[in-house]
Amino acid sequence: MVFPIYFLALFAIVIILVATVIIYFQVYKRHINKVLGATGGKRTSMIPPYRVAIVMTIIVLLIGLFISYFAGYVNAYKDYEEDAWVMSHTDIQTFYAEVKEVGEKSILVDGISLNDENYRGEFQYDIWGEVSIYRQDAVIRLSDLSEGDLISITLVTDKTGFTEIFKIQLLADKE
Repeated sequence: MVFPIYFLALFAIVIILVATVIIYFQVYKRHINKVLGATGGKRTSMIPPYRVAIVMTIIVLLIGLFISYFAGYVNAYKDYEEDAWVMSHTDIQTFYAEVKEVGEKSILVDGISLNDENYRGEFQYDIWGEVSIYRQDAVIRLSDLSEGDLISITLVTDKTGFTEIFKIQLLADKE
């Protein structure tokens, strides 16, 4: 496990607090001794050490809260970024279907009996510009598909549970 740098920053701030309070106590003690030793003259007053300690403690607490918030935000965002691109085997599904109808921006297919039972029956999908349609290794348009074509459809499910078509592959041309 890596030691977080945030702890080092917080430790340094606490050390600065303690050093400041100790130095102030020494200066205050010297000031009091000088005032008690002087019999006359103008006296300057200093803030009592307990007030300095209270103010410094409040400052350290505020800085600690800021560092904690920043550290939590950075770590949570880093974890989110790492998890956003991790996919499991269930996030990508491919099934085979026969084309029933091709629209301008949609396709109606009938899943074949070799598929898992979740991918049997009729399905209609809207096809957007980012969906790739292939015949062997060549990219084709949606209008190149026709009724009766056998295709494979690859679906991708994102982290929110939304499933969309990633790729359509024309498996065999009609003869």
